[in-house]
This record gives sequence, structure tokens and C-alpha cells, in this order.
Amino acid sequence: MIGGGVIGLIVIGLLVFLGIRAFGGDDEPTTQPTTTEQPTGQPTGEPTGNPTTSTSGGPGQNGELGNATGQAKTATDKLQGLGFGCSDLFNTGQGAHRGCFKTDGRKGAEAIFQFQSDGTIIAVRLQAEDDDNFNNAQVAFDQLLQALGNDTFGADQVKKVQDAVKTGQRSDEVGTTWGEFQLSNQGQSVRLSGHKSGEDSLDLPDQSFDTTQAQLVTALKAKGYVCTTSCKKDVGKYGYQRVFFYASSGKGIKDIEISASGEAGDAKKALPAALGDAFGALKGGNVEAVKAYVEAHNDGKPYSAYVGGWKVEISGNSSASYTSQQVSIEYESFYA
Repeated sequence: MIGGGVIGLIVIGLLVFLGIRAFGGDDEPTTQPTTTEQPTGQPTGEPTGNPTTSTSGGPGQNGELGNATGQAKTATDKLQGLGFGCSDLFNTGQGAHRGCFKTDGRKGAEAIFQFQSDGTIIAVRLQAEDDDNFNNAQVAFDQLLQALGNDTFGADQVKKVQDAVKTGQRSDEVGTTWGEFQLSNQGQSVRLSGHKSGEDSLDLPDQSFDTTQAQLVTALKAKGYVCTTSCKKDVGKYGYQRVFFYASSGKGIKDIEISASGEAGDAKKALPAALGDAFGALKGGNVEAVKAYVEAHNDGKPYSAYVGGWKVEISGNSSASYTSQQVSIEYESFYA
């Protein structure tokens, strides 16, 4: 969820190059999904008892945490102590991919890291953003860096990164005894990614729904949606419910966003209807686990977690005259 302008352009360019057909366009919501924390006092997405590895040995099904020891456990404990909600994309005997997310309105942060079975962290991506005050983004980033880095990289190596951030360079390579980092200061965000010297990042499991783009369009048209650059249905005086997705030609869908906007009463009714229409058409890809997670977190607050091999984000905004709510289900991409 950060340094999005440049990264978004790169991703879109890559999708076009690979021949991926996208549903989207000028009618895209003005408020995009953001990486989110589990709100204070709300379910964190992990079990209340001792964490366990998913019984399938693959991606967590319900936003839960698997086992962790050593550096990974220390980092997780510190991040949770700072109010981050953490979950695993996968956690097996060979290693794990974990994300810890936090947001507060127009600012947010995330720590994504991979670790071996003994807890040794081998790859990281840290991001923090604040649309209103970049200094606050730097403070949040420094909290992330120390929570994960002091025990993983060493305090002296953390200082090298801190010094690089203070220079204000928009992009910089930072060499440490742990490994090489790429630092980016873009817009109102700070981002750091890198992997441990001599170690490669873990491969992410392929993830897609069985439903193709053509099949989803057919199903939504039957529900009264108009499908051009996205599938939309008017709601109330000026609102709409919308389904936007990416899929390779003839392949299963890999990214989907379901949203509703308009007057508060209309939007609150429209989002469950749009979710029902979309989930009713989606097959495979652990869709039932994702559906269950979304239904369990429908209180209008922001959430983010790895669920059934997907990154699921729930977000929105409200004012006296307008409400917008989104649920984003994305295939995770990780570069370190």
C-alpha cells in the first residue's frame, strides 16, 4: 500500500506487456483500497489461542498466523505491540511469508517479511505513508525499521538506513552487512526492500480464481450490470455498485475489487449486494474463505489480512453526503 504512483505505473505497464486484459478505467473509485490494520478492540485475524500452521501446509485460510520463532517471532511481537495486525500468506516447513498492516485514515504502514523455518528473516519490504504530513510517514517508517531491524539487521545497520532516509534522496541503494537495500522516498511515502545476502526470496504460490473474465462478465450482466471498462449498476440518485478485475485472456481472475458509493444509506445496502453478486460468480481460489472473512468484517472499519492465499483489504470513507466502500482481493506480489 505505498509509493503507489510509480509502482502502479510499472505494474500496469507490465500487465499490458504480458497481454493481460484489464477491466478498469475512468470510472475507477476516487478512493482506492489501502493497506489497513485491524482496528483496536476488533478481531486481529489471528486465532486467540496459540498460533498454528495451516493444516494444508499452504496459505492461511482465515487470516491467521502460523508458527514463528527467533527473529520472525520477535519482529511479529514488536509490530503487534505497535498496533499492527499480522497474518501469513503461507507458512510451511520450508518458510513463511508474513504481513503486518496498520492504518489510520490517510496514513498507513506495512511490514512484509519472509523467514525460514528457524525464524531467520531473509527478505523484507517496509512501507509507511502519510498523505498529509511526510514527516509523520518518516516517523512511522522508523518505528517499522527498528521493530524489525534491530534484531534482524543489527542496530548499527539500522542506523545506516536511518542516515540514508535523512538525506532525502528519492531513490538510493543502501549496503549493509545483512544485505543490499533499495530505499525509495516517493510522494508522501518511504519504502525499503531487500533480502539477506546469499539468500533468495521465497517463491509465492500461484493464485487465481477458476472463473474467467468472460464468465464473470456474463454472470454480472445477468444481474443487471452494464459492463464496459468495468461492470456497474446504478444505485439511488447518483451512486453505483461496481466490480473491477484483472485476468489474463482465457485465464482465471487474479485481482478483483468490489465497491459501492453514493448516499450513505444507498451505499451501505449496495455493497453487500455487489459482494453477493461477485462471490456468487467466483469459483475456486479459496473463495469461501475470502467470503467468510469479508462477512465477518463488515462493520465499516478498515481491515487487511492474507486470507486463503489472497491479500484482502476492506476500506472506505464517509461524509455527511457521500459514502464509498471497497473490498479488494489481490494476488500478492513481492519484490525484495
